[in-house]
Amino acid sequence: MLIVVSMVQILITGGTVAFLSLYNGQTAVKELAEQLRSELAKRIQQELTSYFAVPHEINQLNAAAYRRGELDIITATRGEAQLYQQLQRFPTIAFAFCGSPDNGEFFGVLYDPTDDLNPHQLSYSNVATQSLRQYYSLNENGIRQRLIRTRVTPFDSRQRPWFDTAIKAQGPAWTGVYIGFTSDLPNITASTPVYDDNGELTAVCATDVVLPQEFREFLRTLDIGGDGQAFVIDREGRLIADSTDGVLTIGTGDERRSLFGIESPDLLIQQTSQYLLNQFDDDLNQIQEPQQLSFFWNNERHFLEVLPFQDEAGLNWLIAVVVPEDNFMERVLVNIDQHTQQTVWLCIIAVLVSSIVGIFVARSVTAPIVKINAASKDIAAGNWDNYLELDQFNRHDEIGELAESFNDMAKQLKQSFETLEIQKDAFARFFPPEYLQFLNKADVTEVTLGEYVSKEMAVMFSDIRDFTTLAETMTPQACFDFINTYLRHVSPEIRTHHGFVVKFLGDGLMAVFPEDADDALQAGIAKCQKVQEFNRLRATRGYPAIEVGIAVHIGHIMVGMIGDQNRLQADALSDCVNLSARLEGLTKVYNVPLLVSADVVKRLQHRDRYHVRLLDRVIVKGRSEAIAIYEVLNAEPPFVRDLKLKTLALFDQAIESYRLGIFERAKAEFEAVIAANPLDKTAQLYINRITELMQQTELMQQTGKKKWTGVWAFTQK
Repeated sequence: MLIVVSMVQILITGGTVAFLSLYNGQTAVKELAEQLRSELAKRIQQELTSYFAVPHEINQLNAAAYRRGELDIITATRGEAQLYQQLQRFPTIAFAFCGSPDNGEFFGVLYDPTDDLNPHQLSYSNVATQSLRQYYSLNENGIRQRLIRTRVTPFDSRQRPWFDTAIKAQGPAWTGVYIGFTSDLPNITASTPVYDDNGELTAVCATDVVLPQEFREFLRTLDIGGDGQAFVIDREGRLIADSTDGVLTIGTGDERRSLFGIESPDLLIQQTSQYLLNQFDDDLNQIQEPQQLSFFWNNERHFLEVLPFQDEAGLNWLIAVVVPEDNFMERVLVNIDQHTQQTVWLCIIAVLVSSIVGIFVARSVTAPIVKINAASKDIAAGNWDNYLELDQFNRHDEIGELAESFNDMAKQLKQSFETLEIQKDAFARFFPPEYLQFLNKADVTEVTLGEYVSKEMAVMFSDIRDFTTLAETMTPQACFDFINTYLRHVSPEIRTHHGFVVKFLGDGLMAVFPEDADDALQAGIAKCQKVQEFNRLRATRGYPAIEVGIAVHIGHIMVGMIGDQNRLQADALSDCVNLSARLEGLTKVYNVPLLVSADVVKRLQHRDRYHVRLLDRVIVKGRSEAIAIYEVLNAEPPFVRDLKLKTLALFDQAIESYRLGIFERAKAEFEAVIAANPLDKTAQLYINRITELMQQTELMQQTGKKKWTGVWAFTQK
């Protein structure tokens, strides 16, 4: 039956294919040409839709960031990092920026390929710059560095076409095509207005797009035919992009402009554009539906597909695909003849071979294949131990090798699945489930580079004091054991209080609490209590106690994945994170285990649950604004906490005298605190500081320098 059925099928199928391939192939050439043109035009339309959707999405993101206060257009103090990340992620974007209707302020990040040293630059203008555009270099994180240059002519966003276009459209809009001054290529700008809750215009955000680049590469990859071309023109006939390597612009300097299709160096594009203008009386706006046309040029018929491309923001272009008929026909007819001849010969050979060899092969092939098939189904059902009995496959041909390979494969699959289960459980420790939940991902395979969550969160930094000195007394193995033992004691408290560890920093860690400040404060108190338990355990083994410093601050933080495609790492980025790290260093200065900022105290939901005392108003290194810091007394051992609570009123009074610059009274009050609580190292710090300040005050009075402001400025981390 196998031989007979094979022969009959080969004869019938081969003969039918040989006859129909020639007949149907010749009659379907025109239909295939139309389908090819239509499919190519639709692919180009889809690519254009995707290509030009990105700028408006970026504008919406920047508008939302402006409403949240993350983009500062008026004074240009923040926002460049977000715009820089957008240019990094979308290389077709040349400039992302926003303008203000107040005084025409401007703020944006551009990509200048002509500047090798500073390709990405921050540019802004406002009242402080007298409306002159200033350009700053950016580092690898998108943070401004130094002033590069200043334009000599004033700049007013309100007078720019992109600003006016967005206001008139009252929504997303596109400008006309123009020549970019940095890329020297056709550009187009997407812009959108930003309104407040009262419907008042507060800003316009925009994005410059370099038109050819990647899109021309896409057009060149299309299989249009040997002499075929694809191109995009606007309704006035100007070339937007084409599938050639030719130029798209003409002229120099201010006279430089986009080429019209009839000016293209490619003769086919030139003649096709001229045909369209003639066909529609020089008014391409008449083309509102897809058109399948044909025309003669150079004694040859050409098929032409014209497809309108429009979007809701105002783009209104035409996509054209033109294919020479002779080129297409020649390729199709040659293939038809070749296939017909091959089919006839294959039919003859197949009948002979099937007759001679089929009898000997059929039985030897089918029986072992049936057994292998049954075994493979068992493996697919999860029965990993169902191997083939090789005694039944005692042969040295492909079937015997297949049986041995099947058994090897089954064993390897079993080992692989067991290993995958082990790796899955192990990997959860490197990428905890709470992090997946925070990023709103169902599985770690969905996590990609650059994903992040940006919101207000509390951030915690903690560190072991004098760890370097302690580590010098240990062997490397003992040091690792100590760190792991310590982290096993304190880290679970972060998860217990709805936070998660972003990263471990040797003997310290950084954690965030997405919900509220109370979670972070409770976790800090619990960690201090765990350290006290840990010290009692160390004391039983004859080891000295350790001290930790914990600082908590709250603010807008971006938490996500950084690195490269082969190495991802979680991290948290913002000025809030840097300030929290600085505050952790102050715990050692003020000799307190848990220190929080005034912002944390303000955002506590249950303020009455905590005992805090104001420590100081400070300016940390790298900042110019003062911040109030507080000590959380709940983190102290009970006897220390009780002593500090008893002297809390006197301590607060001394802090106020110190702030007002009444140093003699403040010193006397801090000495009274020490008399009541000799363990209060913070009070002793102030006594020493006041003694120094009193000496400095006399010197400042003599020299006429700036008087005491009540704020202590740190010059070191």
